[in-house]
Amino acid sequence: MRRTVWQNAFFFMFSAVLISAGLGILWVNTLDTIDLVTYSEKINVPLESFQTISGMLEFEVQNFLLLDKFNPLPPQAFPKLTQVMGIGIWLLLLFFIVLLTLLKRQAFLIGAGFLILLLSISGVNSLNIGGIGTNYALAICLVFLLVPASVIHLFFNDVINLGLRLVLIIGLGLLGLAVLIYFSQAVSPTYLFSENIFLMALVMAAAFILYIGHSFVSGAYLILAKLNRDVGIKIGWHYAVISSLYLALVALFFLEVTGDWNKLYLPSFQFLLVLVGIVGYFDSYYKTKYFPQTYNEGWVGKAFYLGGFAVCLLVLFKAEISGNTPMFDFLHHVFAYSQLGFSVMFVLYIWVNFSAIINSGNAIEKIMYNPPFFPYFHMRLGGAIAFLILMVYAAGIIGIQFSTSSTHLSADYYYTTKRPIEASVLYENAFDRYRANDHALYALSNIYLDQNQPTLALKTLERSFEHNPQVKDILLLSRLLEKRSRTNEAVYCLEEGLKHYPGNPYLANNLALVYHGMNLPQKALTTLDRMDGFEEVGIQNRIGIKVTQGLPLEKNEEFVLSLKNTINLLAAKNSGYGLDGIDLDQAYKEADNPLLRRSMIRNYLTRSERGFNDSFFQAELDSMLGQEISSLGVEQNLKESDLILKFKSGRINTLLTYLNGMAFRFSQDAGYYHAFAGWLLSDLGDFEKAAIEWKQAALKGYIKFTSAHLPFLYFGGMEEEAVFISGTQNVAFPKWMRFDTSGQLVSNDTVNLYKEMAKVATMQGKDLLPAVESLENEVNKGVLAKEIIKRKSHWLEEDEINTLLSYTEAYERSTGQHFLLKEYLQEIKGLTEESKNLSIREGFNPYLTPLVLASLGKVEGNEKRYELLQEACQFNKDPLLWITLVKYCRIIGLDQYASANLKLMGEWIDEDDLTELQLKFL
Repeated sequence: MRRTVWQNAFFFMFSAVLISAGLGILWVNTLDTIDLVTYSEKINVPLESFQTISGMLEFEVQNFLLLDKFNPLPPQAFPKLTQVMGIGIWLLLLFFIVLLTLLKRQAFLIGAGFLILLLSISGVNSLNIGGIGTNYALAICLVFLLVPASVIHLFFNDVINLGLRLVLIIGLGLLGLAVLIYFSQAVSPTYLFSENIFLMALVMAAAFILYIGHSFVSGAYLILAKLNRDVGIKIGWHYAVISSLYLALVALFFLEVTGDWNKLYLPSFQFLLVLVGIVGYFDSYYKTKYFPQTYNEGWVGKAFYLGGFAVCLLVLFKAEISGNTPMFDFLHHVFAYSQLGFSVMFVLYIWVNFSAIINSGNAIEKIMYNPPFFPYFHMRLGGAIAFLILMVYAAGIIGIQFSTSSTHLSADYYYTTKRPIEASVLYENAFDRYRANDHALYALSNIYLDQNQPTLALKTLERSFEHNPQVKDILLLSRLLEKRSRTNEAVYCLEEGLKHYPGNPYLANNLALVYHGMNLPQKALTTLDRMDGFEEVGIQNRIGIKVTQGLPLEKNEEFVLSLKNTINLLAAKNSGYGLDGIDLDQAYKEADNPLLRRSMIRNYLTRSERGFNDSFFQAELDSMLGQEISSLGVEQNLKESDLILKFKSGRINTLLTYLNGMAFRFSQDAGYYHAFAGWLLSDLGDFEKAAIEWKQAALKGYIKFTSAHLPFLYFGGMEEEAVFISGTQNVAFPKWMRFDTSGQLVSNDTVNLYKEMAKVATMQGKDLLPAVESLENEVNKGVLAKEIIKRKSHWLEEDEINTLLSYTEAYERSTGQHFLLKEYLQEIKGLTEESKNLSIREGFNPYLTPLVLASLGKVEGNEKRYELLQEACQFNKDPLLWITLVKYCRIIGLDQYASANLKLMGEWIDEDDLTELQLKFL
């Protein structure tokens, strides 16, 4: 018979909840309870180096290697979802009450008693209506639920149709819920109601599981009998095999639940519950069709079954999403006991009653529940006794699980409503009563951490590790131990965890990183090989560990170009690994993590060639620096990347200014920034300023001095400081620097070279060629000639430049280097386009005096030319540069500044030479 619209409303409601709960269970398995945290480690890589007589002078910057670590997330609360599910349970109860009114009188009375029992354990009295622990809430429920149902059933059962019953009971039920919430004196009453009502739902779910205790074996028998209709094959053998296999499965399932045997992988409880529930629906269909029931219409039984199934899955979903292990285990145990007890009895029931006709092909389903002896009722009674026997065998643990479920629900309520003291007491109690609780101590430890009590959190996790080790607890415990520098204990916990959970990728990965922090790379790499899953994380961390330790990479690691691996491989390339085909141009645009973007910028800029000038990266850095920065370390990181960009793009004047600011801003690393400036000024040939920076670097704790550094200190006017650093840092002077017994430097050609190079900045044209020709060694002549061409060619005539080029060519041939001096001279003459791009705004190299002077013609306006010269003269003491500055001071009417600049020039230029310069150039 076709169902009415109102009847369909039941099936729609129950099916919707059933499907939603099933999808929810699948969704829970996709929730991240352990977070993947990316952090960076710094390695030193060469920025650049330049050749000196004493060897290469190299400067290092830091690149970033990205490592992934697993961190457990705090317990997740879903208050809104819980409230939706709680109200959903209430609606399901209202639908059941409507169905209750359709039962026969005796069944209705039993159902009414069961409803009172359910409301008694629903926890509604915790809403504290009219006072703490009063029974007013229960009375309101009885008035709005049981009284209308009783009135309808006793007085209007034949008058009121299904639609009106549905409207009245659901309307009054929702009104009753509103009254409960309105008069409640509890905090967040809707959430409290939703949490506590699941204890009632747990009883309903247990009742459904008991009802389907034999559903699989009975359903399998019905399916076989249906297939054998009018065929007559021997389905007895088929049924014997299927039932025996299933009984063996549920027996093993029972032993696994009780902890007596767990040597085989068995299907999950959730899978078996859904399977038995689906098969049981067909069993229920035939039972309601051919066996006398307590209702008149068959659809009522189907609706009861579907609703019970929906409640069962909804409770299971709640248990999983809230980590309520006692609730989950309660359902698990009830399912195991009922399946084994009732299935054994039903198999006996079938063989005793129907063994003679099992292969006949007759419609056995019509008489299946009306046998001549060993009635169905006695079979159910025997199953109940078997259930009790199995429960006693398991030491009645389901009683503890049920009561602890209630405690856990209350603890979740207090935890979510930010009442940590009450929550901590309840979680503690939940664990003490049921030690297999996977969630209680973890939640308790997080409460202690939120209250800034790490010692109590640590002790709580140690208890969990001792009694019931869980992966999340072990991860959090090891993290706290590492923070307290108890590294060996952290290793022990993670190793023991891997014994409980072999191949667990979270534990193996974090253990490998602890070994890495202990400088045990081989153990770290071996541990990473034990990871079962998260292959990309394993490869990324393996690359990071190997590059940090300077170990060779394998071929399969070099070509894993995920975003993080690309960053790591670029750092490896910068540190000297011979890797090709690494490009971050596209990868950078895909990065949405600030750490990844910062790391990519740093590693990319380190790799870039000198002369690189990308406005995109400058804009990115400016944007990041303009935002609110989370920590001083992040600000320092970004500003260091900005320094590298300025260096690579040739903005030397800006870079030197920023380095001084960085040394002041980040005083703990001032030595590094002074060393950067000293190295840069040494490369530029400014011995005086370089010596000052090297001295400051040493005073601020810089300890990476080599023999190549000392000549710049000594010939820059810091003789005593050079000797001091040589002694304190155990750095020998170069072999060509020898001192006599009185401490005076013994003169030689290399010494003379350095003396001349230290004076290049202030030399005039008449001093240049004589300085070169005073040297004896051809290589030394080439070195000095190169410096003069780069910094002093504006003083020289064409033939003098050609003479110097001949010296540098001999130097190039002897060393195999190529200095591109001819191209540089062409640029000065304006034969290339590069000089057109020079401007004070973009920055420039103030020590390349010929280029600065040549660029004056490219700058529009005398004021702009003055600014350019003024900027350059802050670094460069070239006499012609300064006299040109004096000239433009007078042109734009700054006579006082012109006189002041002439006075400054007198500090390093003889009076006669200064007069000659004025006469010649002003």
